[in-house]
Amino acid sequence: MKRIVYLVLKSSLEAVHTLEEIRKNGYNATIMTTESLRHAIDEAPEDRYFFSLRQVEKVTANESILCLFIVDNDKLEHLKEVVRKSTENFKKIKGFMFSRPIDDYEGSI
Repeated sequence: MKRIVYLVLKSSLEAVHTLEEIRKNGYNATIMTTESLRHAIDEAPEDRYFFSLRQVEKVTANESILCLFIVDNDKLEHLKEVVRKSTENFKKIKGFMFSRPIDDYEGSI
């Protein structure tokens, strides 16, 4: 069985080091930049009703990184340990992770 692992890290140079460590351990992911609802509304509510591609491409300090991993069930704990070690249990880098089973999966990557 496969699992999807969601990992969210506060965007920083340390987060990049964490991603490098994850890659060194043989994992790959789809990565997107995200922003919390609080920042999207509190910081510039008049600018957030419509988004442009420029806003999506521009990374700011308020943004986070969302990583989606698909791993075999037997690799889940190893991936989680790599993340825990690299983030010092999310004390060095703010963020969180969780996983869900995948009932239906097909693809080549």
